[in-house]
Amino acid sequence: MGFPRQINRVHHGTNTVILLGANLNKPEFQIRTAVEMISASCGLLIRSSSLYRSSAWGYTEQNNFLNLAVLMHTPWSPKMLLRRLQHIEQRMGRTRDIPLGPRVIDLDILVYGQRLIKAPELQVPHRYLPERRFALIPLMEIWPDWKHPELGSNAVEMLKTCKDQGKVIRL
Repeated sequence: MGFPRQINRVHHGTNTVILLGANLNKPEFQIRTAVEMISASCGLLIRSSSLYRSSAWGYTEQNNFLNLAVLMHTPWSPKMLLRRLQHIEQRMGRTRDIPLGPRVIDLDILVYGQRLIKAPELQVPHRYLPERRFALIPLMEIWPDWKHPELGSNAVEMLKTCKDQGKVIRL
């Protein structure tokens, strides 16, 4: 698909992982566009995961999703990064009509270094991370050494206890 796998590192900022998902219109194109926009306004991309086709989670009466995760260095605070990602979603036509429903693009902060954030507008690591195969598998691919600051588990360990049985197929 042409996504960069490895990009040169910088020595400032915080390592963070963003999970991208889309299941409306042209999901592959939207994910590619979002990666470019994230790279331009949120920080320096280090690595991206493979592209995955994933079963819908939560609200299952919809098309499968395409998912991809990026590991990046960001100079932005978690809340400012969230605002920037939401701005990208809005520019790409994201609406929030149905909770967990179909979307043109979805950008989630999965992890922000080893920070633990529990605010109404942002929970990091993502509150559903241990419950979502489609998030754990790409995270495992791009940052296998990261450990959940509260659980003490890495993605491989969380995947072993994950109850989500949805399909996650590497493309």
